[in-house]
Amino acid sequence: MPVYSAFAVPTLGMMSQSAAMNNIGNNIANMTTGGYKRTDTGFSTLVSKSLFEQSDLGGVKPQNLQRIDQQGALKASANDLDLAINGRGMFIFNTEFGGGGDTLYGRDGSFEMRTVNDISVTGIGGTTVTTKDGYLVDKNGYFLQGYTADPTTGLFTSLSLSPLRVDQYAFSSIGQPTTNAKLQLNIPSTDTPGTSQADTIVLSGTIEAGDVYSVTVNGSTASYTTTGAEANLNVIRNALVAAVNADATVGGLVTASNSSTDNTLIISGNTIGEVLTTGSSGVNGGGTNDNAAMLTAAQIPSSGTTHTYNAEIIDSNFNSRSAAVNFRKDSTNTWSLTTTVNNTLVQQVDTATLAGTIEAGDLYSVTVNGETVSVTLTGAEPDIDAVRDALVAAYNADPTASAIATATATTTGQFSITAKTAGTTLTTSVNATNGAVAVAKVDTLTIGGTIEAGDRYDVVVDGNTVTYITTGAEGTLAGLRSAIRAAINLDGTVGPLVTAADSGGGGDITLTAATPGTTFTSSITATNLGGTADNTGTVTTTTANVTSTADNTSSITTTTANVTPTLTTDIATLKFDSNGTLISPTSGLVTLALTFPADGTFPAGTASVTLDISEISQFAGDFLPISYSKDGFAKANLTGVNFDANGQVVAKFDNSTFRAIYKIPLAQFTNVNGLHEVNGNVYKETVDSGTARVVLADETGYASFLPNTYELSNVDLAGEFTRMIQTQTAYNSSSTVFRTVDEMVQAAGEMKR
Repeated sequence: MPVYSAFAVPTLGMMSQSAAMNNIGNNIANMTTGGYKRTDTGFSTLVSKSLFEQSDLGGVKPQNLQRIDQQGALKASANDLDLAINGRGMFIFNTEFGGGGDTLYGRDGSFEMRTVNDISVTGIGGTTVTTKDGYLVDKNGYFLQGYTADPTTGLFTSLSLSPLRVDQYAFSSIGQPTTNAKLQLNIPSTDTPGTSQADTIVLSGTIEAGDVYSVTVNGSTASYTTTGAEANLNVIRNALVAAVNADATVGGLVTASNSSTDNTLIISGNTIGEVLTTGSSGVNGGGTNDNAAMLTAAQIPSSGTTHTYNAEIIDSNFNSRSAAVNFRKDSTNTWSLTTTVNNTLVQQVDTATLAGTIEAGDLYSVTVNGETVSVTLTGAEPDIDAVRDALVAAYNADPTASAIATATATTTGQFSITAKTAGTTLTTSVNATNGAVAVAKVDTLTIGGTIEAGDRYDVVVDGNTVTYITTGAEGTLAGLRSAIRAAINLDGTVGPLVTAADSGGGGDITLTAATPGTTFTSSITATNLGGTADNTGTVTTTTANVTSTADNTSSITTTTANVTPTLTTDIATLKFDSNGTLISPTSGLVTLALTFPADGTFPAGTASVTLDISEISQFAGDFLPISYSKDGFAKANLTGVNFDANGQVVAKFDNSTFRAIYKIPLAQFTNVNGLHEVNGNVYKETVDSGTARVVLADETGYASFLPNTYELSNVDLAGEFTRMIQTQTAYNSSSTVFRTVDEMVQAAGEMKR
């Protein structure tokens, strides 16, 4: 072998050991890197042949051996976003949010949340809040890929990979209404059934055509009018029973039946526990007035005991609502099943309307729940709105009345009465009384002057003139006044309008309106035709006219009616056998058709729930709820996530519920050690590794997940130090060979000289 070629072997040896030392250093440097997989160094011999088939070159070539398939140590963690793979498989990542980046694989399960997009959400009070969404990423910011649960079934039926959003508002608008539920409980067999009201009516009287026998229930009446041909009172009773049951209103409240006693019928309430106002009458239509229908209370209604289970239901708007499922015993082994939901209480609003001519003494009043407030008009009020405002102010100033409701002026002549407390029923009335007293107008005519024949006095009333010409024989001013007064009263036109009378001084005449409240105009003119021109005539209004118009009106309407605090719906009749086992309904299923009114928290919603009651029993003892389950879930804000052993991402919500929202698959490779390592402790597919096969850990058994755990590197420090010493020794030995060859070359050179 030529001496110079001997340099190649130690040189390759040093280079190979340098490569091995580089891997050892990298392994040691990443000893605490989560999920890091070490790289070992293997060596292969290099052999070269000369022209003479002699081995004149040799050496070694290093080869990197990845140990990706070897498990790293597992360490417990307090971080809910730490997840370790115990077994085979790799997490799947994508470098871009939209999935258009590189697909990478790794074992480091220390995740965190990364914000990506600006989003607008509805916050408290309905205000719009601008924030950011957030997704699970690894320490490089690469997006963890997984499957999303079907919002209807909760199953992971879609195998489309996507990033996993886990910010507060990720599921705030997502929910599923309840459609199926199951209730198991015991209702006590020892309960006493409730009773309905029962009244007995006894008919009497002489049977004559036109007699009327009636039954009245809650203000509605059913009657039978006799023909006179009835054989006896039992025939009339039978006809009245038929009339009651046939009446749509009365028959809906009660059921009439014949008593075993002659001339007697029984009126039974259709609803257990309902108190009815009943009455009866017999009205004579013939010659003998002895018809009667006497009512006596045979049975006072009793509601019995109602047992209630409050079931959570998710409504059509994905809100959690409460529905009371009620059980009431009707008879032996028979129960009524009803549901009750809370109604949204409202403030009753009544609207009052006032009208009429404004006159002094008119009185307007409003009465609410027995408390009356009034105002009496002065006549100086400019319009009906001023009257309204005065009544509103008086009502609100009254401490007793204003504690019940509030009065508020609205449109012309109207004001509203609003209950102070929602759910309080108002009984409101308004009254308008014409209190003005009509007063007859009185004008006083005053005459004066020397009495001489031919003087003329003209009295004008509403344009009609009465003329009196003196004769001179009147004698005195009082005599003249009486003559003029008589002429006025005798006038066919003026006399019916006013009444003239002597008054006061000798020259005064009063004109009084014939009809109080009817005004008139008057004047007097004195014309001198005698020798002395001193005749006078004046008019003054002594009493002003006062009208009294009886057109004052008031009315009340209910604008917003009060509502009942709860809404109850009949669902089914339950029947049990003597052993306390449910036998009806035979399917063991009932349908709850629920309507939830809007309230201050949630809008109105509905729910149709198939409730499984097949395991309800009727045994002695207490009302005992055992279990209740339902499907559906309410929309809520996410408060945190963690993982389970199946790789599911379990979300915690602010309504104290939990559910799996994502599932993390694993990537399996034919040769996982053939993956190509890139920066960030992640890997890419290669031809050597084969294509990734995406599997679920709980379905394949290749691996399991360990929540609150992270995987350390698989570097063995002691082994690395051992390999380091070996590598150093090999490197030093190769360098010694190199130096020896160098000395040999130098010796050969010296021999040549």
